[in-house]
Amino acid sequence: ITKRHFDEIGHYYANMHDISFVNMRLEHVYGPGDGENKFIPYIIDCLNKKQSCVKCTTGEQIRDFIFVDDVVNAYLTILENRKKVPSYTEYQVGTGAGVSLKDFLVYLQNTMMPGSSSIFEFGAIEQRDNEIMFSVANNKNLKAMGWKPNFDYKKGIEELLKRL
Repeated sequence: ITKRHFDEIGHYYANMHDISFVNMRLEHVYGPGDGENKFIPYIIDCLNKKQSCVKCTTGEQIRDFIFVDDVVNAYLTILENRKKVPSYTEYQVGTGAGVSLKDFLVYLQNTMMPGSSSIFEFGAIEQRDNEIMFSVANNKNLKAMGWKPNFDYKKGIEELLKRL
């Protein structure tokens, strides 16, 4: 079942059976306890091993990196306000601010290894044809419920590194 199909099923049941269905669309979540095979833990592992070269695309993709604590708080906000939530609602969960993949990676390296030369070879890998170049949450309706992110990407990286 795809995300879109799941959303359609939820919409159907919300309308036909008078139940509440909330679709939380998460942006690029990161934080402690993340799977080792995911992108950010992989990069941290490369930095810890002092690899000399990590091949990347140009890094121009814009992403909305959201720290896991902010995601948890978004879910709690919805649960605390569940009586105000319409029968079918979708919330985009992200900071609402985009950062290029390149800027994120450079900040991560500079925070972990100040003064080191870049291990990233930007442009060494071609962009995929279907690459999404811009993905940033429109979190207005979530903010209207009283939620706001506590971590921008820099503060999130710093917190992640403290907890490793």
